Amino acid sequence: MKKHSVWGRSLLKWVNGSKKGRWPLASQAVFCQLLADQLASGFSLKQAVTFIRLVDPSLPAVVGEIEQQLASGQSFIPLLAPYLQPNVYFQLWTMTTYGELGDGLQHAAEMLRLMATQRQRLHQLLVYPAGLLVSMLGLFLALQIGVLPQLQAGMGASEAAGFPWPLYLTVGGGLVSLASGVISLAWWRQRTSLQRATSYLRWPILGRLFRAYYAYYLAATLGQLVQSGLSVQQMLTVLQRLPVESLLAQLASELKKRLALGQAPTTWLQQQPYIAPQLVVLLQKGSTTPQLARELQAFGVMQYRELTRRWEGALAVVQPLLLGVVALLIVGAYLSLLLPMYANLQGVTHG
Repeated sequence: MKKHSVWGRSLLKWVNGSKKGRWPLASQAVFCQLLADQLASGFSLKQAVTFIRLVDPSLPAVVGEIEQQLASGQSFIPLLAPYLQPNVYFQLWTMTTYGELGDGLQHAAEMLRLMATQRQRLHQLLVYPAGLLVSMLGLFLALQIGVLPQLQAGMGASEAAGFPWPLYLTVGGGLVSLASGVISLAWWRQRTSLQRATSYLRWPILGRLFRAYYAYYLAATLGQLVQSGLSVQQMLTVLQRLPVESLLAQLASELKKRLALGQAPTTWLQQQPYIAPQLVVLLQKGSTTPQLARELQAFGVMQYRELTRRWEGALAVVQPLLLGVVALLIVGAYLSLLLPMYANLQGVTHG
């Protein structure tokens, strides 16, 4: 019990604001993978940390501090809290509470490797359209500030008194957009993690991606807890030790309330869109504990592959969308140049 209280304090401390030291995704993935490999090879935890610090100088220097803190008797998992992605850390904490550290690190490494790879691909896809976008914005501003006023002056266009209506429209639209953004952000922060998870699924293109992620995340975590031999009540107690804003903690709280009222939790689970129907079927089919653990882990592997596939599909859409935005800006730039010239030419002709 003392062990969990220490972990809980570390988690709360991390959530309250020690995010500034987080490692790059690639470093997180390498660290977890190397550590999992060394543990699988028979190294003790202290030996494994010392070994990877010595053989891989590309890892952050703070690995040395982790080694020293580990040698002083501190728990290992809480030491990683400031440096790992929140969702990955929560899953690692949950999976290693009663499970194997090596398996938890392997799962964390796979997820981090996927995130790092896809983020790198996203950056590569964004370079070209983002460059075009910046160039078009610069061209648009140059036309509005430098070219159009000179053309209007050269054609003898009379300057309208006061502010023109396009300026009112632009400023008003900007203020309305800013106010809407602030209100939407305040509303979004008041939503629970379960409500946010439901909302994510409604997003175009990304909704299916989130669905596959939640299926993998829940199946892998639940499979590890089932494999550890815990009862349902014990699993819920473990998950409730996570920070209250985490998805797993809120999910455990809701399930515990329904169990206390004598309700079947599977009925409520079936109504949650972020929980894969196959996951509920596996829980209901009455398998033995070892068999259920294997089924959940196999389903988690399937969903990880599905998550990878959907990531590829989402990335394939990003560049065409940005290029479409650039094309619209090009059209807008030409119209902003040609329409005033056309209007001024008409005024000169009729004059």
